[in-house]
Amino acid sequence: MKKLLCLAFAISGVAYAAPANKTCPVGSRPARADITSTYNGKEIAFCCNNCKKKFDADPAKYAGNVK
Repeated sequence: MKKLLCLAFAISGVAYAAPANKTCPVGSRPARADITSTYNGKEIAFCCNNCKKKFDADPAKYAGNVK
C-alpha cells in the first residue's frame, strides 16, 4: 500500500517551481537547482550553501544579479 501511495504522489503532477536563474547571483558560478531560496515569489538557485547564506542575509544586494 505504501508503494502505491508513493507512486500515486510521484505521478500526480505535483510541480515544483524551477529556479529563475542558471547562474549563482552571488558567486557567478553555475547554480544548483537543489540549493534555493524564495525571493519576491521566485525560486533563486545558488552554487553553494555559503552563497545562499550571503543572499539570505542581504537579498537586495544580490537580487540585481539574478540571471
